[in-house]
Amino acid sequence: MKLSIRRLAAVGTALTAAMVLMAPTASAVEPGQRFRYGDLDCLATSDMNKNGGLSCTGTMNVTWRAKVKCKLGFTYYGTWQNNAEGGTKDSKSESKCAFSVEDVIIDPIA
Repeated sequence: MKLSIRRLAAVGTALTAAMVLMAPTASAVEPGQRFRYGDLDCLATSDMNKNGGLSCTGTMNVTWRAKVKCKLGFTYYGTWQNNAEGGTKDSKSESKCAFSVEDVIIDPIA
């Protein structure tokens, strides 16, 4: 019984790693631009307080967050999200960039 549980755990870990490795790479985009990441349609955002974020719609079992780069080069991260059940999820950073948000990219968990 213990051997079966270990094998199942190993198979589950291998499948999760394979899904992350097979996921497409994404390019950083400026706020207001859209991009596709696998089955997700994502929109890079920036609010009046210069906080960057991502809003992704679709169904894909991957845990992700927004990776926000400010004009001065500082990098901030949004909250972790997962679209396994579909719908729209938002990941917003508390970057408060000094000048503006330079670009935003999706950061999947590896």
